[in-house]
Amino acid sequence: MGFGLALLQFHPERGGRLGYSALAVAGLVLTVGLLRFRAHRRELAACQLVAGGGS
Repeated sequence: MGFGLALLQFHPERGGRLGYSALAVAGLVLTVGLLRFRAHRRELAACQLVAGGGS
């Protein structure tokens, strides 16, 4: 994300398309990471409920 912002800040004419592309890719990676984190957190919570349910 920093790379895209730096390109837009320092080279707005030449780095526009590449800067916006870098920002879009960073946003996509952030979104996928967040979705995976939430899925793994739910899986871990389900395992803890099953393991702790007998006591």
